[in-house]
Amino acid sequence: MRTLLSARPALLDLHKALIDQERRDYERRHGRVSDSRFLDALVADRDLAWLQPMTALLASLDGLADHKDFSRRYAEALQRSPEAVVAHGRALRALGGEKS
Repeated sequence: MRTLLSARPALLDLHKALIDQERRDYERRHGRVSDSRFLDALVADRDLAWLQPMTALLASLDGLADHKDFSRRYAEALQRSPEAVVAHGRALRALGGEKS
């Protein structure tokens, strides 16, 4: 989980850069808008819907970071399940947190 959470700052930077670019494009088409109007557009505009999965991922990472109980229970689950340990290793390698 630490590897996943360590990716959060880079993902936030990427998310911000994408949103900033989409706002520039949106304002080119619609004129300058307030922050709240652009936030409404992020939620409702179909052209901006492609950003929602990344937004949801970041919200989920924030939720993981806020649940200290998750880390303890995750570690306990790894102790009980060899299959979970193998899957954990695969996930770490996929995230670049561990060399093959």
